[in-house]
Amino acid sequence: MAGGSGYQRKGPQRPDPATATPELRPWVALMRRVFDELYEALDPGDRPTVIALAKAAHISRSYVSESFSGKRRPQLVPFRSIVTALGGDADEWEPRWHAARMQHEAGDEEQQPARLLLPGVEDEREAGDPGGDGTGAGAAPDTGSTAPGAGERRYPVRRLLRTLVAWVVMAVTWPARARRDSNAIRMRRRLVKQVRDRTAVELGRAEAYHYLTPHFVILTEKQPARGPLGRERRRRRTRRARRNAPDPVPVPTGVTNIRALYGDTDELVVLGRPGMGKTTQLARLAHRLAVEALSSPDTGEPLHVPVFLRLDTYRGEPIEEWLATAMRTYRGVSGVLVRTWLSEHRLLPVLDGLDEVPERDRPKCVAELRRLRRLCPGIAVGCRTDEADLRRLAFDLRALRYVEIQPPDQRDVQEFLEEDREALADVHAALKEDLDLWPLFQSPMMLSFIRLTYRNRPANDLRAPGSLAERRNRIFDAYTRECLRRERPRPDEAPERTLTWLTWLARTLTAREERVLYLDRLDLSWLSRTEGIIPRIIPNVTMSFLALGLPLVWLTVAVRAGVLHTSLRDADALALAMAVNIGAQAYRSERHFLKTDEREDGGEARTGRERGALVIPMMANAPLMLLLLAWLVFMVGADLSAPGCVVVGLAYFWVALTQMEAGYTDVFQPVEQLRWTWRRREYVIHSPLARGTLSALQWIAIDCLLGYVVHLLCPKPPWIGPASALLMGLIYLAGNQFEPSLQDRRPRPNDGVRRTVRFSLVHGLAGLAVGGMSLLVLIGFAVPGHDLRRAGFVAALLGTLFAVVRGFRYGGLAVLRHWTIRAILAYRGRTPYRYRRFLHTAEERILLHRTDSGFFFPHHQLQLHLNTAVEDLLPRLMDHRTGADTRTSPTEEDNEDLGRVGRCPS
Repeated sequence: MAGGSGYQRKGPQRPDPATATPELRPWVALMRRVFDELYEALDPGDRPTVIALAKAAHISRSYVSESFSGKRRPQLVPFRSIVTALGGDADEWEPRWHAARMQHEAGDEEQQPARLLLPGVEDEREAGDPGGDGTGAGAAPDTGSTAPGAGERRYPVRRLLRTLVAWVVMAVTWPARARRDSNAIRMRRRLVKQVRDRTAVELGRAEAYHYLTPHFVILTEKQPARGPLGRERRRRRTRRARRNAPDPVPVPTGVTNIRALYGDTDELVVLGRPGMGKTTQLARLAHRLAVEALSSPDTGEPLHVPVFLRLDTYRGEPIEEWLATAMRTYRGVSGVLVRTWLSEHRLLPVLDGLDEVPERDRPKCVAELRRLRRLCPGIAVGCRTDEADLRRLAFDLRALRYVEIQPPDQRDVQEFLEEDREALADVHAALKEDLDLWPLFQSPMMLSFIRLTYRNRPANDLRAPGSLAERRNRIFDAYTRECLRRERPRPDEAPERTLTWLTWLARTLTAREERVLYLDRLDLSWLSRTEGIIPRIIPNVTMSFLALGLPLVWLTVAVRAGVLHTSLRDADALALAMAVNIGAQAYRSERHFLKTDEREDGGEARTGRERGALVIPMMANAPLMLLLLAWLVFMVGADLSAPGCVVVGLAYFWVALTQMEAGYTDVFQPVEQLRWTWRRREYVIHSPLARGTLSALQWIAIDCLLGYVVHLLCPKPPWIGPASALLMGLIYLAGNQFEPSLQDRRPRPNDGVRRTVRFSLVHGLAGLAVGGMSLLVLIGFAVPGHDLRRAGFVAALLGTLFAVVRGFRYGGLAVLRHWTIRAILAYRGRTPYRYRRFLHTAEERILLHRTDSGFFFPHHQLQLHLNTAVEDLLPRLMDHRTGADTRTSPTEEDNEDLGRVGRCPS
């Protein structure tokens, strides 16, 4: 083709979706993006012709021409080849291909049955005949008999039979598939509605008063200088330049809608300094995506599933596992659903808080997020950029678009303050007197704190001299002080105590690299190693004491009722000796584990926990055991072979063996969900031989206890003892197959402990009913004369012990440990005894905010500000008490305004 500048080679034409058929418009739009972003980005001299592009992609010339002209749908394999030939990254473009496929399928539902073939037929056609004209991916455009796909043209009968079979299978399975598809659509819509509602709450908090219009800049890399170099050399130089590239160049944009910035690339990283509103903008994006998904035309089926999550819970696991766990906070979402949506390329994750991932897990998180881009049609990530390492971390994502939120200008700040000029009159005056305050005001977070603090109050803290950091700290101090002075619920009568609890919470959350306090997730990691000894001892000792006390009560009632004759004095002495031995043994075991952990931290080899975990503490406790035995035999003169002593000893033996199962099942974990299963998960720390030995010992303990008690009360017929033992053993094994688990969505604070208490009581009472009634019925019908009185005593003892074992194992031990940890924290002065009431009060004072069952500080900067010793914070807050009378007390309007405002934008 001749022109003013000479002969130019003919390349592919720019696709136009307006001229394409409706079913091909998504594909034409996709190819236009390839043309604009890859083909046009090349130098005019490097832009390949259709023939050169087809040769580089190893596909036919007609396939390339028709794909760019909008006459055919590009399959995945040749599309990746075209992108690679144009110098693009095929892995980055594959999610866009899947997004176009989803749009094509949504707009072409009536043509779906015609494309259904047997499994593998369509994939084989795509892989073997991408050109559609008989040529393979690596063949020349001839139609020889050796070309891939030529065999199918030879066997028309085979293809016809395959099609008929596919139609028959489709007709037979249509009801099940229709039902399954309708359920899938309903679950997707339900999740999208939850995302819409949750992000609406987030936006409502940020826009409770007046939200500033955001200003975005697009960060672009500096293009390397082009020269007369070869294409491969230019690519190598470009890669080297990217590795050593300076900071990207900010390009101002007049776009204030983050959805528009996201829509061009479907990949977005939102950057900004702390307090610029990254969380709010990402929530706005997720809310808009959810609204668009729910307003899909025709069937209303959400093609994509947007979800809004925080990355602060990521701990180095594969991204699929983290998504499956994090999305359980939404009701009705399981891990299977999450993996299904990932495989179907439906999930649109909007992830906030990349900077809040623990530093050791950040490189892994970035690598997993890059892999997640290939599984999703779009992704958005938020990250703080006040540190150089965080900025480099964000750019390691290699996203298609980076935007940074700019600070509000003076006009925006003036508009914010003018909305409530009378209440903020002193703030206006302070700003006019000292223009150095402007940088402090150029943050949505700080403006919100300033308004909440100085509305209808003097702004003397703003007039005090100092650096911006010092002034910012004074604002946080004033905010905390005003929250403590609030008249609703009531002014704090002991602010020193409240600040002690708040500063401890801020320090602990910061040290644990967490943002949210879940009251029902308090565990031993919240205590020191020495303090953790008591919560380890109390639950097991309590269970053992009950196991000793119940037989004593039973023996007392049985002796007085005349159904058993034994010495209660001997049984009481044995129970007392065993109780003392239990407490001492538990203490020595925990001290041994503590020393082992200290040696491990010191660098010594750790072998005592595995090999001497049981033997060493028992040997250390051996002198006390011998002393107690001598006391029983020589001083008390107890007859250890008496029925009372045997019953007490066998009952404790059974319960002690049950306690040993803690090494195989986490009995100290809260029980928030419970299901019966054939294959229960176990935490095996020993060999299978040890697990089998423990099971056999449990059977022996049940047989011995049941057989002995039945023999004492119902000696005839002789088979009743083994039969009762077999029945109780079967019930025990069936009860062991219950599998407890946690629940991530808990709508109320401390809801996990409530559920655990409920499951513990229900499981214990159910064990009492099933075990006691089964023994009562069996013995009552088998004993001659149907002596229900004796059968009732047998059922009472065994049923009660069974209920204690069931209740403690499924929730009771976890509740005891939780309450013990709470008691230790309160005793040390770190938390109040009624912690939940304090958290609710702090929420009303706007010192904390709540999400479901968790509590967090209004902003991470406030948490970092309170991450200090209370001795350093109290002088700064209490110095203003003398001037409290000069301040205007909070009005009812201020209280209502503070109650309406939620979390400040982050």
